[in-house]
Amino acid sequence: MSFVWSLWTRAKEERLAIYHQALPGNLLLSSYNKYMIEISQSIRDRAGKLRELLADRGLRFATVLSREFFTAKIHWFDFTKNNPALAGFPVTDIDKFTEFVDVTLREADAAMGVGGYGEDRVLYRSKLFESGGEARSIHLAVDLWVPADTEVYTPLAGQVHSFQDNNNYLDYGPTIILEHKLGEQVFYTLYGHLSRPSLVGLQVGRHFDAGERIGWIGQASENGTWPPHLHFQVITDMLGKRGDFPGVAKPSESAEYLELCPDPNLVLRIPKE
Repeated sequence: MSFVWSLWTRAKEERLAIYHQALPGNLLLSSYNKYMIEISQSIRDRAGKLRELLADRGLRFATVLSREFFTAKIHWFDFTKNNPALAGFPVTDIDKFTEFVDVTLREADAAMGVGGYGEDRVLYRSKLFESGGEARSIHLAVDLWVPADTEVYTPLAGQVHSFQDNNNYLDYGPTIILEHKLGEQVFYTLYGHLSRPSLVGLQVGRHFDAGERIGWIGQASENGTWPPHLHFQVITDMLGKRGDFPGVAKPSESAEYLELCPDPNLVLRIPKE
């Protein structure tokens, strides 16, 4: 069996057994009900400097997943309205969503799926993702769709800023945020949809070397009820938050959030199709 399909079939039986209970219609995604963002000029200057630093091709980053995923074939998902397959797609049906991801990757013969930064996701344009009458649909991270239990590594040395299990429906689930320093520039990376064992024994301030394992991809039963994937986000300033940070934004707030959160592919460096 090929590397690609041995990885995907290993967790298939577990994924198919996952289910979720219906939630009350008035339940809000509390961890996504964020305040209107206001970025100071100081943070804007730091965000610009961070982009310059990360774009330096002289910098070398470790891969956030096993290198085999990045050397095998990769498929870029399109979760925008430009993808007709998503018209009326039931994002809340974990079995159908998982099947969509699995079938798409199998047909593409791809080891890993990639979900883009800054895309306006039609999947999120529903009342479930609304606050103040506007859906949080602009994605602030890069998603890496790989099997559950895949190891996750830090691309550069850092220490644990914070962590928590954001145990809400369609939330991050177990989340780790690392603090890094390049020269005098401090910034953060967020790893969402991990497994609960990823948080066991973790302590704020713990140091990780570049390429060191920090956790594992979680099953849908523990990762916020999503098909297994890593939400990888780069953040200039945590704005006082710990263990959580917005991963999607309203279109009306997207300019500020996208400035605060640079494109993670400056670190991942995955070739575009």
